[in-house]
Amino acid sequence: MIPEFGNGVMAAILASLLSCAALMRVGPLDHPAQAHKQHVDPTPTGGGVGICFGFAAGLLMLALSSDRWRRSIDLGDATLLSPAAVFAFIFLLIGFIDDTRPLGPRLKFLLFLAVSLSAALQIGVVENLPLGWRANLELPFVVGLAGTALWVFALVNCVNFMDGANGLAMGCVAIGLFALAMISYALGSTSGTAIGLCGAGALFGFLFWNFPNGRLFAGDAGALFAGALAALGSLIVIARTGLSPFIPPLLFFPLLADALLTLAWRVGQRRRSLLDGHSEHLYQIALRARWSHQRVAYSYWAASAICGGLGYLVARDPTSPGPWIALAAAAAISLLVSALVRNYAIVKGIAEA
Repeated sequence: MIPEFGNGVMAAILASLLSCAALMRVGPLDHPAQAHKQHVDPTPTGGGVGICFGFAAGLLMLALSSDRWRRSIDLGDATLLSPAAVFAFIFLLIGFIDDTRPLGPRLKFLLFLAVSLSAALQIGVVENLPLGWRANLELPFVVGLAGTALWVFALVNCVNFMDGANGLAMGCVAIGLFALAMISYALGSTSGTAIGLCGAGALFGFLFWNFPNGRLFAGDAGALFAGALAALGSLIVIARTGLSPFIPPLLFFPLLADALLTLAWRVGQRRRSLLDGHSEHLYQIALRARWSHQRVAYSYWAASAICGGLGYLVARDPTSPGPWIALAAAAAISLLVSALVRNYAIVKGIAEA
């Protein structure tokens, strides 16, 4: 733990822990009415509100106890943090509404798209892709805007898609945020360090109630807020430090890979709509193969830790081609693993051909 941020992290953990405990008594319930849901009994949800409260409490504690954090805000980080907080809260609000009165998939798609585009414009459009050896790919503004908005849209949705096994998605986001915090600290970004550590702390407080027995779910509110925190926090670090845009996808790669490859398989192989609910993610196949929630979560956490460590190693040298090479290698490995798992599941009758 970085000592100067310790008070904020502890405040985030405790505030999330206590507010989640309250939500277990008064929050909405998640009823297992859809085929892709893994639980069988109504379960308290809305843990995302507790995560949000814990994150806010962590930042507030830093503002009260850390001179370095206050100086960082005074030097201009507030111009990025404020809109990021607003857009993360908007995603939280959309998710909370969906938890209590489900929104249609097309309406959610349009809302996510609008918020993602607005966030990209406010926080910073990525227009430069460093390829290593001092070579850069300069993107036209429109292309950069589309790519930046797609990053926010994709990560928010992927976290939501993967939030179906106790601890899996929220644990992976916590690990990715911790890695982002370490990279930010190494590159001198106080705001990125605070976002990553307080976000990870708030998620840890929630996981106390969620993992392994699923006494409280994050709900769409939690998944969307956590995904937005990861996506927007990454954009802030890129804007403040010049971090390679290839690094954040690597930090959250296990979630992205499973969700995106599953969607590609459904569209390419099975001609299914992207907007339909399903239970064909690799983690869902593992659950049907009688893997426990713990075993599934630990497997994804381990993969996230490996990606986070690799991201930290290749992020230190801005002139190296390491970031995109590492991301390409991870993509190649994930393609192989996905193909092997699906073929095995089809042979064993766990998944449809």
